[in-house]
Amino acid sequence: MLRSLCFVVLCAVGLTACGTDAVEADDTLGSTQQGLACEVETGACRGTTTTCAWLSNGSGEGLCRPKCSSTGTCPSGQTCFTQPNGQPYCNGVRL
Repeated sequence: MLRSLCFVVLCAVGLTACGTDAVEADDTLGSTQQGLACEVETGACRGTTTTCAWLSNGSGEGLCRPKCSSTGTCPSGQTCFTQPNGQPYCNGVRL
């Protein structure tokens, strides 16, 4: 009985040792700043305000980034970049 009780106590302490505050994955990983990966093959991104910024290394992969406005401008001091196979996108650096 004592062995079972010790096991339960140690498990409870081990589970709470990392803290009890819930943290969203987006906050931890900075997804909003980094951009989520585009859907494989189609290049689709969630929502209507983002487009796939294909990586320049030819890997066929890309990140969802905000679309440039129709006037070629971006919010937050970002730059509007064009790409051969896709819509212009906003980012701090060319991908």
